[in-house]
Amino acid sequence: MIHTRASAADQLLYKITHDLSETVRALVELPKWICEDLADAHTNVSADVQENLDALIVNGTRLETLISGLQTYSRVGLHQILSVVDLPTKMAEFRQSITLPTTVELTTTCNTNSIQVYEPDFSNLCLALLDNAVKHRDNHTSSLRLSIISSDHLVEIEMEDNGPGISKELRSKATHVLTTLRSKDEVEGNGIGLALAQKVTDSYRGSLYLETAFPKINRGLRVRALLNDPAIGWGNKVKNNAFGLINS
Repeated sequence: MIHTRASAADQLLYKITHDLSETVRALVELPKWICEDLADAHTNVSADVQENLDALIVNGTRLETLISGLQTYSRVGLHQILSVVDLPTKMAEFRQSITLPTTVELTTTCNTNSIQVYEPDFSNLCLALLDNAVKHRDNHTSSLRLSIISSDHLVEIEMEDNGPGISKELRSKATHVLTTLRSKDEVEGNGIGLALAQKVTDSYRGSLYLETAFPKINRGLRVRALLNDPAIGWGNKVKNNAFGLINS
């Protein structure tokens, strides 16, 4: 395991989110059951009442997603299993976890068939980066690329897109937990994705970099997570330690 015990803050966060999860689930399900009961009874409700019920479902779902994300965040570095991961299989699982419009293409590449990493943190990191790219795409986004490269005692996870990117002024905030750079009316984000990626990278004594993917046209975001290879211990191969941000 990477860490033998959680910090006091992580223990408290996990306990709170664990205790809230069933209540939040009820907040999501109850309005749905009310709608189903009204339909079964052939009862018509006013547009205002239906709008309120729909708003309960939307906001309850947002809260449920936030609670789930915070639970995952609080468990980073804990209860990890050192695993040999089959990358082609894992990449296929990542692809199946998302729904993309036909106008957006996802490319996945790796330079080896297997690597040794800690799970589930490795998968959670990749999924967080992928989910972040999907959520923050715009109408001009046409491609996403997830690559995993193992070399020189490092595992490099790179997520690249040709979307709107993150301005240099906002990159210092992007990896802070519960920080969203756009309103929920624009993007259904909860401020967990890049913060989770940063925390997992930190647990590997690694570095996370945010870069402009295509500087000439000022488009796209490239997120690079450098993880120290667990097979050789922490060693001296990690560069620039955690919280490294490249503004290019």
